[in-house]
Amino acid sequence: MTRALAHHTPHRAAVLARRIVGTPAEVAATVALVRDSGRLLSMTHPQQIPDSNRVTVTVRFLDTTTPAPAPIRRLRRGHVIAATTVPGVAVLAGISYLAAQLVQTIRAVFPLIAGAAVVALVLVLLLRRAGRCCPGLHCPGCHH
Repeated sequence: MTRALAHHTPHRAAVLARRIVGTPAEVAATVALVRDSGRLLSMTHPQQIPDSNRVTVTVRFLDTTTPAPAPIRRLRRGHVIAATTVPGVAVLAGISYLAAQLVQTIRAVFPLIAGAAVVALVLVLLLRRAGRCCPGLHCPGCHH
């Protein structure tokens, strides 16, 4: 059984013409709003209303039933890369500085640490020997 598909004609948007009256800044903002929504078809040149600071413009635009799509926000990759790289480099530089300071401190104090270790080793050897009998050599305090 073959089924014929009905042709669906999309709803065509109506074209509306409106007259905008206001100060030049108000008219410019209204026209920019319609233009940024992607519905502006045409507009006339602004006409000054006599004895007033107001202007008038006639615009033609599409009257769509669906809301206009949201403007596309583009990601600024350079800013994102800088925002992640700069703190990372700063942390790495800080860690490197602290490591260099630690190495310099250890190098400066190393002779003192090595001398203390040698003195401690000699004391341990002497104290270990003091508790026992002489190993073959007689000393005056051993009495044998």
